[in-house]
Amino acid sequence: MKKILVKTGFNKDDIVSFGNMFLLANGRYGYRGTLEEYTKDEMVALNVLGFYDQYKDKWRESINLPNPLFFKTSFNNEEQSVLTNKPLDHKVTLNIFDATFIRETEFDKVYIYSTRFLSSIHKDLLVHKYVVKSKEDGQISIRFNVDLDNYDINGPHYKNKKLDLINDIFIFEGTTNENKRVHTYTKYISNEKIRIDKNTCFIEKTSQKGDEICIFTYSLINQEDKNRVDELNDLVALGYDQLLSIHQESFNKKWDVTRVLISDKEAQFELDYSLYHLLILEDQKSYHSIPARGLSGQTYKGAIFWDTEAFILPFFCLTNPAFARNLLIYRINTLKGAKQKAQSFGYEGAFYAWESQEDGIERCSKYNVTDPITNEPIRTYFDEKQIHISGDIAIAFNRYVYITDDYQILYDGGYEVIYECAKFYMSRATFRNNQYHYDDVIGPDEYHERVNDNAFTNFIAYRTIQLAIQYYQYGELINNRISIEELKAFIDKIYLPKPNKQGIIEQFDGYFSLENKYPHEVKALRRNDKEYLGSLAIKTKTIKQADVVSLLVMLPEYGYSEYAKDNYDYYLPFTEHGSSLSSSMYSILGSHIGEIQYAYELFRKSASIDLGTDQKMYAGGIYIGGTHPASNAGAYISIIFGFVGLTFDKNRFLINPHLPKQIEQLEFKLFFKKKLYKVNVYKNDYKITEVTNND
Repeated sequence: MKKILVKTGFNKDDIVSFGNMFLLANGRYGYRGTLEEYTKDEMVALNVLGFYDQYKDKWRESINLPNPLFFKTSFNNEEQSVLTNKPLDHKVTLNIFDATFIRETEFDKVYIYSTRFLSSIHKDLLVHKYVVKSKEDGQISIRFNVDLDNYDINGPHYKNKKLDLINDIFIFEGTTNENKRVHTYTKYISNEKIRIDKNTCFIEKTSQKGDEICIFTYSLINQEDKNRVDELNDLVALGYDQLLSIHQESFNKKWDVTRVLISDKEAQFELDYSLYHLLILEDQKSYHSIPARGLSGQTYKGAIFWDTEAFILPFFCLTNPAFARNLLIYRINTLKGAKQKAQSFGYEGAFYAWESQEDGIERCSKYNVTDPITNEPIRTYFDEKQIHISGDIAIAFNRYVYITDDYQILYDGGYEVIYECAKFYMSRATFRNNQYHYDDVIGPDEYHERVNDNAFTNFIAYRTIQLAIQYYQYGELINNRISIEELKAFIDKIYLPKPNKQGIIEQFDGYFSLENKYPHEVKALRRNDKEYLGSLAIKTKTIKQADVVSLLVMLPEYGYSEYAKDNYDYYLPFTEHGSSLSSSMYSILGSHIGEIQYAYELFRKSASIDLGTDQKMYAGGIYIGGTHPASNAGAYISIIFGFVGLTFDKNRFLINPHLPKQIEQLEFKLFFKKKLYKVNVYKNDYKITEVTNND
């Protein structure tokens, strides 16, 4: 069983992608997979979940903390760094089963070995071990400190920084531009004497061949105004080995329910790696949500998108319902911001932010891409026109309640979310020809902005109002609610696009009349490889990602399954898969219509998205790099809802296998109706076993 990701050799061109690939996180903080000698130029980042700041008129984004793991080693005054001195051997390792990072580098004169982890038990604790071993006699000098020169995309985010040394602990206090304060407490311990000068630590030693200098770093992060010096000292007293052991034991337990065992050894590690990137986002005490790029940095402003509810939440509903609940509580807590947004556009109800931060206020800018030729910003309408976001959230509540039987969440605010989203769709509709239409919208395919009657959007609105009717009894305490008669009268007049004579659902009104240009033809029109494709594709049938296909996957209850293959075959050639969300939708639908081998290829694409060094880093000149948790979850749902064929019927779940030739059998566990089950799936058979406490 492969447990580790290993990369050997050093190439400067891989620094950014390796930072994503070797990410550590614990649901509260993320530390990029960088080396100790790196600085902000190499995008070193200790990223914080749910803690945001805005500098002047730049994009508001999550903050990065100062780096407590900056180390620079010299031997006989020659710097021992991969940036300046070609190593004889170099290897970085990520153990995905215990969430630890290891670096091993051999230079002419010294070996450098380090390991680090973000504790899965003590969530505010970062622990690091740095070892320098001499290969010959000579003078070793190591300089290390808390690096206050932060990497930021849209910073600087600290208007004041202060670093004090009190009783061998470096205490950082930062005040952001929004007057929030954050602290870190860092202690360095070594087997050699540490000299400190102006908040920088030094170890200098005349060493003999084989001598080792070992330095431990313990850094405790504090987002509250309280002194945690004693707490840090208590943790340090436990020692590196014990802290590592309890961290490893805790993280290993996360795999008990989440791991999916498949007989395809080549794909198993890719799937495990995807699940790792979901597990490192869990924090049972957090009521924030999961950003589009996880905790890999400030890309997309550290904001929450529809990705979480549509792709990630199904994974946690089945594997960790308690954490899934927390993700939905975030949407309850940000309902006020969604209602304010609706009011700002003249609508009623809740219009959730396309890019949401801690308060639910819309943080999506009106200029999300730039022209790489002229450097001029390009107006986009994601914040105003992607109205399907509210329905995605309402439907997520229903999915969670159905799987978990946790109806209490409806009383805790879930019904109010569904009701306010329904109210929004009622006020947002345009009435003509005796039907309600949704004009001037953007569906999942963002290459076609401001279209009328996007099929996905219309069905999402319909389903949301249907849920408001279904759960009407849970809204008895809500004031000024619309009557159930009004809801029923409205829903009966929503325009729902029907398949044409060829069985195709038109993606939006007028799509069929667009130019028959395919993605490769549109890409050929680019003047620059960073040019935003949406500017070129808007008059063509080329689409960014699954749109009608997403409708057929996410809302199968509307009885269009007989047209699934027709729509799959029609839209696939026009789909650029420019979003990491696209592959899993096509994979799931492909499994159900007999396109199993291509479904397998798309599953592998979703699972391996963060394992390569050729990730999509730019959209119209804007950096969009980082990890892809929604695609990681896409790999999981491609397996469970695609190959396994998991569906739900009343109070039971059903299995209908569609295994590709590469997978002879698979095994997984899932929670359903407060019980845990183990499922074994074979080519033409399956077995379901309820798991007891002794299993």
